[in-house]
Amino acid sequence: MSQYSKHFYSAVLGALMFISGAALANVENVAIYANGHIITMNPKQPRASAMAVRNGRILAVGDLAAVKKAAGKDYEYYDLQGHTVTPGFIESHDHMILHGGILTLPDITPFRYPKLKDALAALSKIRPGNDGWIKAFAIDPTLYVEKRGPTLQELDAMFPNTPVIVWHMSGHGAYVNSKALEKAGISKDTRDPKGGSFEKDENGNFTGYLKGMPAWMQVSPLPASTVDIIRQSGEYRAARGFTTVTELAFMNANMLKLAEEASSEPDFPVRLLGGLFVTMPGFAEVAGQAHNYETSLFKVKYVKTWTDGSTQGGTGYFTQPYYKLEADTRKGARGTQEDFNRQVTKMLNLGFTPAIHANGDAAMDLALNAIDYARKKTGNKTIRPHLIHCQYVREDQFDRIEKMGNIGMTFFTDHVYYWGDMHRDLLIGPQRAAHISDIRSAIEHGIPYAIHNDPPVTPPEPLHSMWVAVNRKTSSGKDLGHDLRITPEQALHAYTVGAAEVLGIEKDAGSLEPGKYADFVILSENPLTHDPARLDKIRVLGTVMGGKLTYLSPDASNTYDHYSPPSSKH
Repeated sequence: MSQYSKHFYSAVLGALMFISGAALANVENVAIYANGHIITMNPKQPRASAMAVRNGRILAVGDLAAVKKAAGKDYEYYDLQGHTVTPGFIESHDHMILHGGILTLPDITPFRYPKLKDALAALSKIRPGNDGWIKAFAIDPTLYVEKRGPTLQELDAMFPNTPVIVWHMSGHGAYVNSKALEKAGISKDTRDPKGGSFEKDENGNFTGYLKGMPAWMQVSPLPASTVDIIRQSGEYRAARGFTTVTELAFMNANMLKLAEEASSEPDFPVRLLGGLFVTMPGFAEVAGQAHNYETSLFKVKYVKTWTDGSTQGGTGYFTQPYYKLEADTRKGARGTQEDFNRQVTKMLNLGFTPAIHANGDAAMDLALNAIDYARKKTGNKTIRPHLIHCQYVREDQFDRIEKMGNIGMTFFTDHVYYWGDMHRDLLIGPQRAAHISDIRSAIEHGIPYAIHNDPPVTPPEPLHSMWVAVNRKTSSGKDLGHDLRITPEQALHAYTVGAAEVLGIEKDAGSLEPGKYADFVILSENPLTHDPARLDKIRVLGTVMGGKLTYLSPDASNTYDHYSPPSSKH
């Protein structure tokens, strides 16, 4: 067990004990939580002061008298001491397993080092691993003050005899030194791999940038996932209030097997929803076997495809040209309309939910056309596809999504904060940039909506993403699409019941009501009454998944030591 796990379970044993001797004797384990602000996200009963949990599901919600009556004579009582409980957060578009491996690497991201020079200074102190390489994560030239990445010459000067690779934050590139290229057997005569390139300058010399996954995979893979890495990635998410997460990048049966093993462990802290790559090798065979790997906490429900690439990477697919960026938006499509029609039809025929990446509005046209075609071809309108990122969506497209019905949208709102200035000044211009991540239009059209991060592109921080959606401020403090701000309750909806609806799990998760999973988070402040400008400062005190504590904040340990009741009979 990791050191983190030892500390984690020590805190659990010292603070919240969900199963008492009395409860064990009666088989049914009942716990009552009261004296707090319970935000249920159930429109029929929005608020409550008490909640009872039995065997991992919610037994009753309401006032204390009604909840005690439902609980019976024997129960554990936990005093919330005025804190706020909400449904557990749901990350609707995550790469939980991939991100777990990256968490093992030294962090030199712009989130930690805003200046490239400081990131390189931190890199210079890293020592080689057991394989003799120096590896770190991650570079994004657009977010550093210097607006550039490291050069081959800079990395060579720092490490003349040690191979170095630092991945681009998008996962679609990497920076290396000459020793890394030498170790990989790459010379000026080496042909670029399909879908990638070893970037060269005008003189034919390597710049040190490897463009595309096929290029950096030829030099060095990311750290391999293990059961321990997956569990620690889950613990990382539980500490941020997540009870359900996703991995939309299952690329082979081995990844499925690891997820099965990890989620079978008794201390696994989150529910994991998986999605297969539609273009993965041996897709048909793996898809036919995918459900065999499922456990009580791991389900394979989705198949993912991409209709375009990355806007800031110059590979978004738009109907209009980029604003100032020298790139052709017409080359952003990842396939033809016929390709996507076939893919989505295949997903519906196999009984999987289509999960479709679309950043630009032309990409959104491809996605909607494919859903429409596949529905007519299969007659299946009961499966709810969802659209991922939804960076720039035209008004007529919102109209079309509403008319088509039973389609969810999950928005990557952190683009407003991290890349908003870039969208406005370089990528798509002031008018279109003001409409990126337009959750308000989805709400007005009655479309199921969610908010997500896209780890490792940005870290999974739900309260920060809610803050962005509510305030729509860029990292420079400027407003971007001020009129598209949503309320704190709408933002919370997007990470709870809205996310559950988008993912098609609303019967079991997303709100606190009888019969649903006892998945909830204890917060230091009430997000619906707290200063909206400080939503991101709210702290997660504890996370509960299936009635079991999966995270307890060190700051909350003393507080929740007082949860032990004087008597289990009140």
